[in-house]
Amino acid sequence: MLKDGDWDFVDFWAHDRTEEAKLTHDLLDFLSSHMRAHPRAHIYHYANYEIAALRRLTSQHRTGEAAMDQLQRERRFVDLFRVVAGGLIASEKGYSIKDLEAFYMAKRDDQVATAGASVVAYEEWRRTRRQEILDEIRDYNRTDCISTKLLRDWLVSEVRPAGPYPVFGDTPGPKADEKVQAEEDEDEALRERLVPVGEKLGENVATLLFDLSRFHQREDKPAYWAIFDRLAQDSEDLLDDLECLQGLEATGAAIKDKRSFQREYRFPEQETKLRVGKTPCVKPATMPEGINLVALDEEARTVVLRRSTAKGPLPDRLDLLPPRPIDNRIVRKAMASTTERIIAADPRASAIVDLLTKAHPRIDCVEPGVAIVAEGRELVEGAVEAIGAMRDTVLAIQGPPGTGKTYVSAKAIVALVRTGRRVAVSSNSHRAIGNLLKGVAEEAGDQGVECRIAQKVSDPSDAGDHPAVQVVSDNEAPEIAAADVVGATSWHFARYDDAAFDHLVIDEAGQVSLANVMAMSRVARNIVLVGDPMQLPQPIQGAHPGESGLSSLEYLIGEHRTVPADRGIFLPTTRRLHDDLCAFISRAVYEGRLENDAAASAQSLVAPDGTDLAGARVVGACHEGRSQVSPEEVERVHAEIESVLGARYVDRDGEQHVIGSKDVIVVAPFNAQVNALRSALDSDVKVGTVDLFQGQEAPVCIVSMTTSDGEEIPRGVEFLFSLNRINVAVSRAKVAARVIMSPSLLDTPVSTVEQMKLVNTLCLLEEHGER
Repeated sequence: MLKDGDWDFVDFWAHDRTEEAKLTHDLLDFLSSHMRAHPRAHIYHYANYEIAALRRLTSQHRTGEAAMDQLQRERRFVDLFRVVAGGLIASEKGYSIKDLEAFYMAKRDDQVATAGASVVAYEEWRRTRRQEILDEIRDYNRTDCISTKLLRDWLVSEVRPAGPYPVFGDTPGPKADEKVQAEEDEDEALRERLVPVGEKLGENVATLLFDLSRFHQREDKPAYWAIFDRLAQDSEDLLDDLECLQGLEATGAAIKDKRSFQREYRFPEQETKLRVGKTPCVKPATMPEGINLVALDEEARTVVLRRSTAKGPLPDRLDLLPPRPIDNRIVRKAMASTTERIIAADPRASAIVDLLTKAHPRIDCVEPGVAIVAEGRELVEGAVEAIGAMRDTVLAIQGPPGTGKTYVSAKAIVALVRTGRRVAVSSNSHRAIGNLLKGVAEEAGDQGVECRIAQKVSDPSDAGDHPAVQVVSDNEAPEIAAADVVGATSWHFARYDDAAFDHLVIDEAGQVSLANVMAMSRVARNIVLVGDPMQLPQPIQGAHPGESGLSSLEYLIGEHRTVPADRGIFLPTTRRLHDDLCAFISRAVYEGRLENDAAASAQSLVAPDGTDLAGARVVGACHEGRSQVSPEEVERVHAEIESVLGARYVDRDGEQHVIGSKDVIVVAPFNAQVNALRSALDSDVKVGTVDLFQGQEAPVCIVSMTTSDGEEIPRGVEFLFSLNRINVAVSRAKVAARVIMSPSLLDTPVSTVEQMKLVNTLCLLEEHGER
């Protein structure tokens, strides 16, 4: 920082999470104040680490978010790595800032000279508390800042052509300050209004509501960051970016009507994920601006674009960037309304308050604190009765793979309709909603119950496939008002400001955010959360403070892996898994509570030579230096498939089948390994990441772990060893699961107890297979 004509180093320290939050606030306040005092100032950094850290810290600690957003809108951050990578070829071995220092400063001779050494030194300080160690770390970081400043000066004087610095983004000034201040004032006002909530329901609930208030804005941020980052890149850098379409050149003049311009463009050969109907952003631009993608011919390499005349004529040349996030103002408004009801102690918020406080569900004839379904009671019948007897509350139904969540939900919904009640059905996807509505339609038909069902979708192709389900695309369609059961996403149900339904049943609630459940909660008096938080987690983009980033079921179940009997209903019997598979999954994931039925137990898989192939096993594949692609595991997967082809499979109905390629699922954690496997295997073998196969099953599932050892893990221990992902992968198999992996993975170093538990899952599987 330049101060009184001289460069000054200012340091901020934190030694625990509380201090980290204060540091984040103080740093953003310092940066914002400096930018206001020096309107032409910029913040220089090298590579993306510092910006990624600030984005994460401001979100996780819920402080300085508005200021950080404004600094990015004003394009204050300048990444010198991009300047170097795009502007010069260096004679050094690499392009780290320490490699480049050979051109503009003397070799470092500090005690702490690398980032890794600073981590080691800090651990030594934690043990000894010697101040000189912190001084050495400070000197290292000071030298890093000096190096960045000298690199910037060297680039300006020796590399960069003469000319003014380009100005992009928001214009700094009073309006920008007002925008930041308005958001901070809004947050402070909400904190004040939540004080009575803290006094009545607990400080944790008040804090959670405060954190949830900006959930959707934080979810949008990564998408906007990606757009802004690409706006700052050179056009040529976008050619290999699948999220973009680079180098569009107009083939002729624009066609203008009263409301819009339309123009055709040709583009260079490239692959893209952009599709017709999307509204990608345009480059060049100072701020993200959407444009209509009317037509795309990948073979002719042409597109047709349209935008309103109010935005001006279409340029001769442009690039297309990813679209802005979906407008979520409806959901945000609904969340704010629900929060105000909770603040006002409005009894209509009873169900969502029970969820936030994790209260015992209020169910007629069930005393708080006792099992929802009494021991010895037939479970499906008991679950249906409990759902029907709910009194303005929330109830969780947890169903591991193959335990009949859809079956139980459909029976409960039809029973509600039979007694004259209306039901709203929601989930994260139209497909999941349609699948449950289909189950309801079939169950109503079997019982002879008249049940009018409507599904609201944006595109008819997203709807479920059953003739009894009326598909509508208008939020105000009369079919919705007339239906007994309505299926839609949170974007529809957030529009209701009063309980038009008796029950809201949320399928796959382990993937539906707590925030979206809050937004939908006004639509019904009771909320039923159906799903399994031990399967794939919700798709989440942003970094969220506290528990505000959890799914509704994750939050309700808390530290448990299975829902306690007095808080919800656990479906304990899988109709999919062979005895050996069930034993492993039950022990590793479901606290020993999962069992299988007699028909699943009777399944078998026997090779032509009489070898019993049933069960879950680890299969070793030795390799080194493999990260996201392992040819050795591709070869081993092929061999495992060959070993099961032709085997005799007896299914749960006692029928015999000969195993073919279509009876095998292959799962890998990385797309690169998926592509390598697809190239090597028979086209009838289904191959994909675990996300592709949730809800599917096959007699045989083979999992390729791919990575050689802990040092090669590209996305961290938490991703590769994720208990949820291993659970979903192994439980796709009905009778045989094989996990192909390098034995060195079991020696992966861990730094937390949670990481130790994750690695231990594969140790448990290896032990299980040796019995």
